Amino acid sequence: MKIVKFSIFLSAILFLSACETTTGQRQTGFADAKPNSILILPVVNHSVDVDAPLAVYSSLPVMLAEKGYYVYPSNTVKTILEYEGLYEPAQIHQLPTETIAQMFDADVVLYVTIERWDTIYVLISSTTEVKFTYEFRNRAGETIWEASKEMQYTPQNSSTGNALADLIGAVITASVNRAAPNYMPLTRMANYQVFYTDHETYLPNGPYRPEEPK
Repeated sequence: MKIVKFSIFLSAILFLSACETTTGQRQTGFADAKPNSILILPVVNHSVDVDAPLAVYSSLPVMLAEKGYYVYPSNTVKTILEYEGLYEPAQIHQLPTETIAQMFDADVVLYVTIERWDTIYVLISSTTEVKFTYEFRNRAGETIWEASKEMQYTPQNSSTGNALADLIGAVITASVNRAAPNYMPLTRMANYQVFYTDHETYLPNGPYRPEEPK
């Protein structure tokens, strides 16, 4: 499966640390609801990066679709909401869930918020951090599942045995990360862990998940 191969590959090349803020008990509300379709609302952004919401929003549909659910196309959702005069994600998140769900005839609605999307620089090293909160609500507006995920990545430089060369390499790595920090591997890994692997929050397979080959 593509997404599994992606996870294995990413885990091999990144040194990640994650902090879970969900409860230790398995959440069953989503499984009990047995949804067929998922509506993902535009992402609320609490960071200073104006490009972050679209990047996160675009990372979600395929991952949930591969889990076996019908996911409303992001572009269609945005177009319909804008036609209704709804442009700001924060405004959309404040609307009654019942209204949004009925508009698209969705079984459940996913709310995602970017809490952190930043790169911290200390001397010649840099650490990229992301933190997201996720919430599923049913058509009645009840929260049936929620999660929080924080990920960090600090580039690691291999030692050459030459202190000066190692120092120069660290400076170059930090400079590259400063110029263009790459948040997407962390974002995809955060989504993958929340929806696929974390014991408290992983989603059951949906009705459209292809049968696994035996």
